[in-house]
Amino acid sequence: MQLKRFKDIIAVKSVTTVSGIDTIMAFHASNMEVAEISSESFNEMTSIDTLTGEIPAEKQAQNPEAFDALNEWNSEINPNAKSGKLDFGIRSITLNVNQICNLKCAYCAAGGDGTYGEPTNQLSVEKTLPQLKFFLSALKPGAKFSISFVGGEPLLHPQAIKSIYDYVTAEGKLRNITPLMKIVTNGTLIKGETLDILRSMKINLTISIDGIKKYNDVVRPSKDGKSTTDKILAGLEELTKDRGQLLSISFSAITSVGNENLVENYHFFKKLNPDSIEFVFANDEQSKQIQEKFISQMNEVAAIAWAAGEEAELRKISNFDHYFRMLDSQQKIENHCGAGKSYLMVDAKNRLYSCVWDANNREDIVGQNEQLDHKILSKYSKSLIELNNCQTCWARHLCGGGCMHINRSHSGDKHQKNLLFCERTRSLILTTLLYYKRARDAR
Repeated sequence: MQLKRFKDIIAVKSVTTVSGIDTIMAFHASNMEVAEISSESFNEMTSIDTLTGEIPAEKQAQNPEAFDALNEWNSEINPNAKSGKLDFGIRSITLNVNQICNLKCAYCAAGGDGTYGEPTNQLSVEKTLPQLKFFLSALKPGAKFSISFVGGEPLLHPQAIKSIYDYVTAEGKLRNITPLMKIVTNGTLIKGETLDILRSMKINLTISIDGIKKYNDVVRPSKDGKSTTDKILAGLEELTKDRGQLLSISFSAITSVGNENLVENYHFFKKLNPDSIEFVFANDEQSKQIQEKFISQMNEVAAIAWAAGEEAELRKISNFDHYFRMLDSQQKIENHCGAGKSYLMVDAKNRLYSCVWDANNREDIVGQNEQLDHKILSKYSKSLIELNNCQTCWARHLCGGGCMHINRSHSGDKHQKNLLFCERTRSLILTTLLYYKRARDAR
């Protein structure tokens, strides 16, 4: 695969396995357009790699006609490409049901034990309902409001989740607001009353399971010494018999030291028939070797999925589905997440933060209960593309400027770009672009 760039256009030349013929896919970074270009135009472009984000110096034109064609496309403005600008307005929150956990995962970013360094048995539902009403009352009728229930381990307190779910559902009907709710769980407690509660809710369930038993049990050990994988599989077996009102069951798998075989894990996950699978590279991982293996295996997983069911099967991997949706809608993003703009995290003491991983970092508190500190929140008013100096990156409107937590975990500075993240993200986007072009050509 050969990658080149001309101003805001990147192009990839690859050999199709079916025909053996070179195909050249091009992407206009500002217009969110995917198209083919001629080999003559490709020759006028400058070679880059996935580490390169900046616009390379232009070469002297060898073929004026091909050069002019590139320049003309680069100068076009696509009226259908939607702005990624985010105005302040909280439309999504992560809610820490507790800050305790029954596991002790090897890579845990929540204090090593789900506590964020400050164990809290359970949030106060009495304090949380007025806080949620505060956010819901600020939305216009017809809006959507997303809540992710996390921990620690949220299913240690399923009754609290159900109480909040019932309240938000009722308030949503009253205010003509659509709530979108999700539980992120380690999946080891899906039994008995908890199973009944899950079945009673129209909610999405994401289970953190990192792969086959020999990997998952090592990186996600249970405090009682029993196999976490066996507990998850037992719960999934019961859910398969009767999902009740559950909207979806998804897996989220972390790639980290000792758990690097994505292909083996993918085949294992597919047998369990989830609605979607997400592969996540551990936030704090700094090994280039593991990253190279992650990128290589993601490409292999994509090829396996495509061979099994083309676009439909590929898009069951949420990493790729995310970019497919953005390309189809031509929706640019200027913020990797809505931190401090459209999104906040509520910890188990009802303190507010801009990031899910900031809990217990006192300097990062942006509010409490129904009070917001707009002076602190004003620091997030600029787009992450601007704050993280990503204006020249060709992937900026699909990436949104990168993750502030990953930046800080590697350098101590939220706005110092992590090059491993940049390379990894560009590589996944390139893979998606190639399959996106193939899928849209087939329509």
